[in-house]
Amino acid sequence: MTPTGRHRSAAPTGVAGILALILIVGIIGLAFAGLMIAGGTSGFGGSWGYIRRLVLVSLGQAALSTLLSLILGAALALALARRERFPGRSLMIAAMNVATVLPPIVAVFAIVAVFGRSGWLGDLTASVGLDLGSWLYGLPGILIAHVFFNAPLAARSFLAALASVTPEHWRLASHLGLPPATIFRIIDRPVLLREAPGIAGIVFLLCFTSFAVVLALGGGPNVSTLEVAIFEALRFEAEFARAAILALLQIVICLALLLPIGTLARRPQQTVSSGVIFRRTDRDIRSLRILDAFILLAGAALIMPPLLAILFRGIAGIPALVDPNVTRAIWTSLAIGIPAGLIGTALALALADLSRRLRIGAAAPRAADAVGLVAIMILVVSPMALSAGLFIMLRPVINPLSVGLPLIVLVNALMALPFAYRQIEPPLTLAAERYGSLADSLGIGGMTRVRLIDWPLLRRPLIVAIAIAIALSLGDLGVASFFGTGDLVTLPVLIHRLLGTYRMEEAASVSLLLSLLVLGLFLAAQSWSGDWIARAR
Repeated sequence: MTPTGRHRSAAPTGVAGILALILIVGIIGLAFAGLMIAGGTSGFGGSWGYIRRLVLVSLGQAALSTLLSLILGAALALALARRERFPGRSLMIAAMNVATVLPPIVAVFAIVAVFGRSGWLGDLTASVGLDLGSWLYGLPGILIAHVFFNAPLAARSFLAALASVTPEHWRLASHLGLPPATIFRIIDRPVLLREAPGIAGIVFLLCFTSFAVVLALGGGPNVSTLEVAIFEALRFEAEFARAAILALLQIVICLALLLPIGTLARRPQQTVSSGVIFRRTDRDIRSLRILDAFILLAGAALIMPPLLAILFRGIAGIPALVDPNVTRAIWTSLAIGIPAGLIGTALALALADLSRRLRIGAAAPRAADAVGLVAIMILVVSPMALSAGLFIMLRPVINPLSVGLPLIVLVNALMALPFAYRQIEPPLTLAAERYGSLADSLGIGGMTRVRLIDWPLLRRPLIVAIAIAIALSLGDLGVASFFGTGDLVTLPVLIHRLLGTYRMEEAASVSLLLSLLVLGLFLAAQSWSGDWIARAR
């Protein structure tokens, strides 16, 4: 078999992937063309000084949020890796899993319910004669919310990487009698440093493009993000040129970060282990036990109270769910979330297949990386700008509000695509790397190849990808707010409106309902796939 003929059945003929690539690039290009056309008639209408300040504030809060998330995430991962058994470990990991999949607007409510002036902390300080005021609204609230989301995400990624250290390393460390400081320096630190750039890049992008958290907790224009500024320019001022410039600026800044840190770079192959289990040798050090207990308590103090607030306050407000508006919002959210998740996963699968064919079949890794870049790049495209551009381009043909629901589904599908792609692409490529040559030599192709080669490795990641995509679409606030009308209200939009009118009990009940929908989705995915999303061992 010649090199060029290797994996003939995986040749780069992925028509579905090519069509998906054309569709994605075409939609993004069409949307920005619409913004630029509308902006050409309305003018810029903005201040470059304002934009410079906005970028600096966005970069500052995102950098600080990322730094705090990585520090706490790495500390939690080390503590959990050293403490393999302690009362509440499974509960702690489950709480971390739930925190990372909560819709942002629900997390905002939970954080206000705990740390706000009328929350648990406010009641506690008021009992001793202190008044918290509005301290939560501004940078402190944004940092708390971002760390609440992203520290568990970082911890799970670090913990999975630490768990991949082969037992032979620990056996050698035990034989040499290495002290804890040396173990950290030669075993733990290299693993953390290897994972940190990719995790930091994703967390930074999530914080830099944050919308719901900053909109609800920013406290005004002094602490804002480009995403919120794009929403305000489109929704309240109809400044299309300013929105287009801000959206393009956001893409440029994010890509300038994404490319150097190599978030698309492949992880190095792990050393094959003998399979013998060997526990960490630093788990019995007394000083580390005390340190780990402190770290775990600090992590629990951040993660557990907001989750409990959702549960307790939501149960107390259950009677508020008997409302036609809530029922209508549930069906609207499902009508958006389910098709958006399925479409986003289908697009991700097509792109992942094209990337696999280019990388393995055509031996064109750069072209495969370019496909992956397009898939991940959607993460930095403003969904508000995308929605507005499509709205403008459709306006001469049809009333965009009459097709508001399909537009929301389409934009949410694109926004969910990067997360689904990250789940699907690695196992799909791994199947070709492991079994492609053997399948070619046996003449296995078509659906038989999919069933025997791809599906065993793809089944669980695919189900998880669908769950992630649907959950993200169910929790969307930005796109639904942009197209939202009196008849088109989703659960996140309803929660935001209830919070804005200080109807906290009703907001609590709807937040609990949305949380249960998302949690039920992942429990179903766990049952169907036999695994928990991104489960940390």
